[in-house]
Amino acid sequence: MSERTGFFIKGREFLAEPYHYVASGLNNIFLLNGVSETMTDYGPMVHIENINGLHCAIGLHIVERSEPMSGPEFRFLRKQMGLSQSELAKLFGVTDQTIANYEKGKSGLGGLGSADPLMRAHYLFSILPAQTQVEVVKSMMRAAPSARKKMPDLPRRKLVEHWLENELQAA
Repeated sequence: MSERTGFFIKGREFLAEPYHYVASGLNNIFLLNGVSETMTDYGPMVHIENINGLHCAIGLHIVERSEPMSGPEFRFLRKQMGLSQSELAKLFGVTDQTIANYEKGKSGLGGLGSADPLMRAHYLFSILPAQTQVEVVKSMMRAAPSARKKMPDLPRRKLVEHWLENELQAA
């Protein structure tokens, strides 16, 4: 994810200045609304509305893009699935170190190689309702990477719970 990507809750007014969401582990995620800040005795506290829906929207944005996945994106998806590097390594039939190398961007063979589509499919299986898993994953994985499609709108909207994405111009 090299371009700046903004996420927002539909029907809400945008912030005067987008909030750079670095806690996601991705350097280019900006929130256009759905964020508030409260002052506490310990300093400012940021509140992100419906953070689970936001993380699902970010995950779907990563999975639906045609560009190869980066190491930090791979890590984001792994963490969203609640898997350790060791657990994911067992699922993929590789070593923990291989997963660590994917996440650091140190893998050879042009990026993540076959781990990229495998991670995309695994992530989708982890978030989709059972009745839509097979049809959605089959249609997405049949497509060549340059022709990858977005998920059908109805299951997608249920997953992201009102968060949408928006490509932003670089500052």
